[in-house]
Amino acid sequence: MKLRSVSSRLTLTLLLVTLGSLGGFSLILGAALEKFFVKEAEVTLRRQADALAMQIPTHWESPDTMRQLTDLMSEQARSQVTIFNMAATTRLTSQAVNRGHAVELPKDLILKTLAGAPQAGRLWNATDPKNSWWLYSTVPLRSADRIVGAVYLTMPLRRPKRFAEEVQGLVMGMAIAATTVAAATGWLLSRTLTQPLRSLHQQAQRLEAGDYTARSALKGHDELAQLSHLLDQMAAKLIETLTALQAQETARRELVANVSHDLRTPLATLRVELEAILDGVVTGEKAQLYLRRACRETDYLTRLVEQLLWLAKADAGQLQVHPQAVSAVAIAQECLCRMQPSATQAGLKLELSAASTKTAVWVDPELTGQVVLNLLDNAIKYAPESEVICLKVLPTVETEEQQYIPLQIQDQGKGIEANALQRLTERFYRGDNARPRGGLGLGLAIAQHVCQLQGGSMQINSELGQGTVVTLLLPIAT
Repeated sequence: MKLRSVSSRLTLTLLLVTLGSLGGFSLILGAALEKFFVKEAEVTLRRQADALAMQIPTHWESPDTMRQLTDLMSEQARSQVTIFNMAATTRLTSQAVNRGHAVELPKDLILKTLAGAPQAGRLWNATDPKNSWWLYSTVPLRSADRIVGAVYLTMPLRRPKRFAEEVQGLVMGMAIAATTVAAATGWLLSRTLTQPLRSLHQQAQRLEAGDYTARSALKGHDELAQLSHLLDQMAAKLIETLTALQAQETARRELVANVSHDLRTPLATLRVELEAILDGVVTGEKAQLYLRRACRETDYLTRLVEQLLWLAKADAGQLQVHPQAVSAVAIAQECLCRMQPSATQAGLKLELSAASTKTAVWVDPELTGQVVLNLLDNAIKYAPESEVICLKVLPTVETEEQQYIPLQIQDQGKGIEANALQRLTERFYRGDNARPRGGLGLGLAIAQHVCQLQGGSMQINSELGQGTVVTLLLPIAT
């Protein structure tokens, strides 16, 4: 199970790669060091042989002096030194190594050296199993331009190899120490990488389990921290989306309930009153009253259907806006004329106040008129205690380098609570005081959508006991 973790696999991979590299490095280093030290030993033997070849001929007739020179060279070089005469016989031998086992030089090599050709290489010594291979070097001894003998130096091949092994061991020890440090560093590094990954994995598991509040809380600006921030943002957006979906689902259920209720009541009224007229139960003036009530119910149903059609078109992106330069005062006057009968029936007075009649706005007059009519209808229905409902066309205002004409609808009703005020433009939302009066809760949502499509906006301000003010900011025609 441990090898399944990224940390273990990363550490093990790093360790195996390092050990493999060390193994290959050890083989290459061993061969290179052995070659270097053997070559160095051969060169040293040749130099020592040349040095003796320069000194011995001057003391050829003094055996004691030659003995001293050969013994000194043998001790310094830890080698065997042999002097041959022209008859290829040994004149003297000095051994500072492998005492009691003198290494003999093949006869043909001695003769070649006495002939004037220096010799060097390796030879096999069968008499000494411990030191089977030896390095040797021979140089002719010249005195007065003639050869009087030969000097022969030899040393065990095991010695330079041992030097190579010691140096290799030292280097490998340092390499192993460095590998240990590298492995520990790699393990720590893998932990710094896998710990954030583990946190991200735990966050992903919690998100999968439905805990959308899960956060990894990684700090920093590296790639893993950026991934953590991205996951946190995705989780936050997912919560927002789910909240919106839940709200839409709640609204959809409310819509079904509202439509069922708001359609059933007028349809039932229509059926009862029309059946009474058709059956002759109601005649004369009472029949006319029934028919007028049926027309009002039909108008109410028509408004509900129109709102649903507006909503469908807005969701499908098919709500067409045809802006043109039109007088805001003209729109206000037209809307007041159309709503005057409803206001008179409710016992309310409609007033128009215009700061200027010359400034034109760039809007779709039909859509904007529908919005104003809807707002006036809301004021009449939901603020029956108002004596006057004012429709004002205010002076030009400038917001974000854009000029607008404010068109304001003000009533003197009970006002709206702050918690309900924030939700007025939500689809299908209806306040408690709106439920008995019917409606789908789409009017203000549609009004805001139409204002935004025309480049304007809608603002709603209200205080309990002070009434409600709805302001449409309509862009000025340039």
